[in-house]
Amino acid sequence: MINNKNKIKMPANMKIGPPTLRVKNLQKELSFYQNNIGLQINRIYETENNLATVDLGFKGLSEGYTEPLLILKHDPNAKQTRRNFAGLYHFAILVPDRKSLAFAYSSIKNSNVNFDGFADHLVSESLYLHDPELNGIEIYSDKPQNKWQHDAKGYVIMDTLPLDLQSLMSELNQDERKNNSFPNGAKIGHMHLRVTNLERSVRFYQKLGLDITYDWSRMGASFLSSGGYHHHLGLNTWHSLGGQTHLKGEIGLDSFEIRVSDCSTLEILAHELKEHTQNVNSNQISLVDPDGILLIVKS
Repeated sequence: MINNKNKIKMPANMKIGPPTLRVKNLQKELSFYQNNIGLQINRIYETENNLATVDLGFKGLSEGYTEPLLILKHDPNAKQTRRNFAGLYHFAILVPDRKSLAFAYSSIKNSNVNFDGFADHLVSESLYLHDPELNGIEIYSDKPQNKWQHDAKGYVIMDTLPLDLQSLMSELNQDERKNNSFPNGAKIGHMHLRVTNLERSVRFYQKLGLDITYDWSRMGASFLSSGGYHHHLGLNTWHSLGGQTHLKGEIGLDSFEIRVSDCSTLEILAHELKEHTQNVNSNQISLVDPDGILLIVKS
């Protein structure tokens, strides 16, 4: 079992920000995310080496758009990942409630996208799919937190059981099932990464201030969070144990973000993780995890 002691604590109100995906075929990716998922372009600009970058998001509940949910960075020369690569397993879009999840299922199904699977995790219900460049996507809604169960060690009890799609669709009436719009109010709920050494990665993210919430290390996975959430981060070695670390310029996950409410957290992280620190300024710190995955913590 992996030790669950931290020197520092990530603030309980931390949030997962948008992942950035490095993609080879921008138009194909945009077509998928706009036409099949319902994202809309917020902004187009250039980043490193003049790479075209697109911020995508859902239309907010108020006028205008929310912050980006996903960022696509166009790199036609991106390197192909190896079979046992470290990087993205999936990014997870959290919708507000079960009815919203039913809307998401109906909308995506009506757009003729094939799902990879469905699951009831006891704490949440999930839909799984992938984009044209095989980036994994989970779309999920949480069950009420007072219904989550914990074991004798305090870990959240999670499982992977069949999702009752008939029950899910009973949330919608016949007219609502014809609605092809993705629900408002979606955000990134968690990130799930492929890593090459589970214990090493868990130690790094514990130093970042996250707590283990579900220790499944005997099965090659661990889940971590702050503030008692079931998980903000999943780590697994199911296809990557002892494999290839992430290389800058590879297709797939380029970076992901954690948002915190104050700058003092950044100062602590810069001190505790100085060997992993790339850049520090007044409102963000860039860190590289043991598998070369870039993490940006912003205040």
